[in-house]
Amino acid sequence: MSEVFKVDKQTSQADVQRAIEAAVSAVKDGGLAVIPTDTSYAVICDAFNDQAITKLRNAKKQTSEIALPIAAGTIETIRGVANFSTLANDLASAIWPGPLTLLTAAQDSLAWNIGQAGSALAVRVPHHDVAQAVLSGIGPAVMTGAQLAGEVSVQTVEQAQAALSDLVDVYLDGGALIPRISTVIDATTDNLRLVRSGLLTLGQLREVVPSIIDASASQ
Repeated sequence: MSEVFKVDKQTSQADVQRAIEAAVSAVKDGGLAVIPTDTSYAVICDAFNDQAITKLRNAKKQTSEIALPIAAGTIETIRGVANFSTLANDLASAIWPGPLTLLTAAQDSLAWNIGQAGSALAVRVPHHDVAQAVLSGIGPAVMTGAQLAGEVSVQTVEQAQAALSDLVDVYLDGGALIPRISTVIDATTDNLRLVRSGLLTLGQLREVVPSIIDASASQ
């Protein structure tokens, strides 16, 4: 049976902390947690636990061919799993935490099963206090939308529960979120390319790295 904890603005700090600890504990024990982020509700698990990753894929009805994104509470944690170019590091340092997803390469030494070996690694540090606190208590975590594969993102815990049911151990209810998507930058080469427009505009990104190429129109 899943546990649901309130973490909205009306929730006391003590209760929010208990909720965060419950989510961290569930993930460290190999389970799944749903958390609010700065774009939508997401389901997370330990990035280095194969059984947890299989459980997450089963909950989402997702095939193993789809590469899973990684999130963390800090850029320092992401640097431990991702290879950043100088420009990618400059951009991440300026924007994170925030609605920016970087596609880059994983560190060669990592032993994990997040799908599509050799494909780009999607990494992010969300700008949401609860999400950052949970992720900081875990380390690198798989973080993907709390909806069934192929469905639209969810903005309430109730929508996440309808999709993932009791396969998730802990749900953190931060109230209804504003529908948003992260901006995606391909940083797999020396040139940064905008491949999906989102909450961050090309203009905002070019204030940090003026050479970013707009490839979003071709997607």
